[in-house]
Amino acid sequence: MTDLKQLAEFSVPAASVGVAGGLVAGALGAAVGQPAGWAIVSGLALGVPLVLFGAGYAILLALGKIPAGVFAPAAVYWVIGFPLALLVHAVATEWAVTGSLGLPAEPWKFLAFRALVSMGFAIGFLWMHEQVGRHWWPRILDRNEYAQRTVQQYVHLAAALEARKAATGRGRKKRVA
Repeated sequence: MTDLKQLAEFSVPAASVGVAGGLVAGALGAAVGQPAGWAIVSGLALGVPLVLFGAGYAILLALGKIPAGVFAPAAVYWVIGFPLALLVHAVATEWAVTGSLGLPAEPWKFLAFRALVSMGFAIGFLWMHEQVGRHWWPRILDRNEYAQRTVQQYVHLAAALEARKAATGRGRKKRVA
């Protein structure tokens, strides 16, 4: 299997977060009464950038540019990616509703506010990425070097946390008198 195929296969959990985001955006649009076309555009306009940014995060993880299971790199990544994904969504929504392309009013404020709320998205992204990944990566472990490397990072992280817990005495069971 080529590196590109392995990267794509490894990126499935991260991309699934974007798919979920797009489905939620489209479903919410439909639920509030948007015409079907607007709801579809809304879902795609948010989902596609989130899929691409999610795959970008997974590629950085796969190539060892960021460590597995650590929040800070995800937060830094999404402080840029999340506002840009929402900007694409806003521009596409403007086009779907008015028929013309346009930026949101005060685009720098738009981006700055979305950067602030990106921390919440980063937490959710990292959680969902790891939850989907822990079921996906073992399935591809035998043929995907990136899954092997990432699972090994999680094993080392778990061992380090267990050793730290034991060293501080928090791993001992309390005795019943």
